[in-house]
Amino acid sequence: MTIRDLTYPDDAHKTIDSLLSGLKYDAAIAVSGRVLKNAPLPNDGPDFSTGIRLGDRAEDEAVRRDAEGLLARLALISMVSRMEVHAQNLLLQRRVLEELGSTAARMVPGRMWSILKRAHQDARRRGPVKLCSELVVTKPSPPLVARMKWLEGVYRVRNCLAHRLGQVQIVDVKPPGKALEDTKDEDTLKVVWLKAVALVDGREIEEFPHHGGGNLQVSFREYEREWAIGQKIDVTSEDCQAIAISLSMLATELLRCFETEMNEFLGIKIQPGA
Repeated sequence: MTIRDLTYPDDAHKTIDSLLSGLKYDAAIAVSGRVLKNAPLPNDGPDFSTGIRLGDRAEDEAVRRDAEGLLARLALISMVSRMEVHAQNLLLQRRVLEELGSTAARMVPGRMWSILKRAHQDARRRGPVKLCSELVVTKPSPPLVARMKWLEGVYRVRNCLAHRLGQVQIVDVKPPGKALEDTKDEDTLKVVWLKAVALVDGREIEEFPHHGGGNLQVSFREYEREWAIGQKIDVTSEDCQAIAISLSMLATELLRCFETEMNEFLGIKIQPGA
């Protein structure tokens, strides 16, 4: 499929299928860190499976020791990038649908290039939160508005991990909408995401795998983390599972709102229960 052959809503559904598949993959990367840290090294000397290399056995041992945190960090960075790409793809589809309307006309290269540039510029100027809640959709539902705080916080964590190796600096704690010079030393980087909670006979399971019977219930609650300036962000494989679930729920609601607005724009009436 090329964008000039856009099929709505099938191609919108393909974007979220791709996102959900990618989030599952990234969540698995985070889990694999626990396996890697227990992977054996050669009996003596560094691992020369790549031939000439920089580093020695000490670095190999350090990587094994830090594997869970390292791969969890990479997984989180990737998950946020996937969410951005997903939202940008939906925005591009929206712009094409707005250009073509309900006609059967095909997109010509000149018009397509103009739409591509405008969508790219809008996405960069607004950032991922406003990209989702102001551009991909213009009338976000209350559930979508409530879930955007998950993306806002995780996006700030991603930036700190990607650009500052997880060491929280002033720019990371700057309150939204305020200038950097207005930041106070007591400001912190706060994030919220969903956390799955498993209960057996009313008691929360804290260690997995869990053995034993009982009445199992699974629910979700919002979970908050906070870091002050100078602190190091540590991300676990459990955090990555929670973030992947949170972003998948956010993306599902974003798609629902997107389809509602596009159906209204295109004059498509959906029968109740369809």
